[in-house]
Amino acid sequence: NKKVIQVESAVKSEGKTTVICNLAVALGLTEKKVVLVDLDFRRPRAHRLFKAEKEIGIAEYVLDKVDLDGITKKTSYKNVDLITRGDDIHNSSLVLVSDKFKNFIKTLRDKYDYVLLDCPPILQVSDYMHITEVSDGVLFVVAYAQTTKTQVSEAIKELRKNGTDILGTVFSM
Repeated sequence: NKKVIQVESAVKSEGKTTVICNLAVALGLTEKKVVLVDLDFRRPRAHRLFKAEKEIGIAEYVLDKVDLDGITKKTSYKNVDLITRGDDIHNSSLVLVSDKFKNFIKTLRDKYDYVLLDCPPILQVSDYMHITEVSDGVLFVVAYAQTTKTQVSEAIKELRKNGTDILGTVFSM
């Protein structure tokens, strides 16, 4: 019953986006309908891996400039859709705590088999706290020979402090 999965890491450049994009494609190949939502508002990257435009996304949706269909991009991979950040979002907390965002995730939960959330690093941005409220759990990415034990420990401590269900860990790089 874990449909909305948040992919996190302790610090930047640990391979979260690569992991989540590959997970989306793999799930799509098993006939699961998947949407990947880029919630790393400061460093959005998922659009690059799918060779999609990042324009027209969550920013426009929360401002009621476009509906859900208008921000959902089909990828070249079977059963995999992408929702990008869109225009710059300067105060992500306001977006992530809004009823509009919570309803957005609920709608995606009802429409897709899996909703994968590409998130910013835990120790650098506090967005994870708001995102865990709408997700079913976290897949935690740790980069080999890059992330320190202290960073991993601090990030896990933060997730547990918020009562987050840690679904598993991916060892990257």
